[in-house]
Amino acid sequence: MIAMPLQVVAQSEVAPEGYKIFWFIAILVAIPFAYYVVSKLLKRSQPTKKAKPGSVSRRKLKIELIKDRKLRPHVLTLKVTNSSKKDIDLAAPVLVFRKLWTKRKFKLKGLNRYEIYPLYLESGKTHELRIDLNVFYNHDRKIKRFYWAKVKVFDTRGKKYSSGYITLRRSLFS
Repeated sequence: MIAMPLQVVAQSEVAPEGYKIFWFIAILVAIPFAYYVVSKLLKRSQPTKKAKPGSVSRRKLKIELIKDRKLRPHVLTLKVTNSSKKDIDLAAPVLVFRKLWTKRKFKLKGLNRYEIYPLYLESGKTHELRIDLNVFYNHDRKIKRFYWAKVKVFDTRGKKYSSGYITLRRSLFS
């Protein structure tokens, strides 16, 4: 007689387990993304605080550095405006020349060998100082290759005020 198997073993196929890990990674990425989107929406929906018409701005001094030409200026004008209610004593400003990773700092002491700093600036008044760049270029020829300049002004209490950078010459970033 032909022997027939008494026991038949049947097995159903199981799908590969690889898709579960993709869902797990997708959920891990989606949670921080959803948190970021929701926080941005909540920040946008909150009303912004507006200054009251009679309020005083927080900046006591407004520092501007103005150049006479668009590129390669010869003269810079430092303009300091005291918009606070109190008078302020200013220490000597510092002129900062900047290249990519190099900075050169010069303390501006006064005009024509006369020291005018520390300067007492009354409230509502403006102080202007003309800075001839040829003096600095004659001191160090390498400064002509610097791209940006700005001025830092300190009051006698140590608080620092700064102008924005101005472009002296073209670079990849300006």
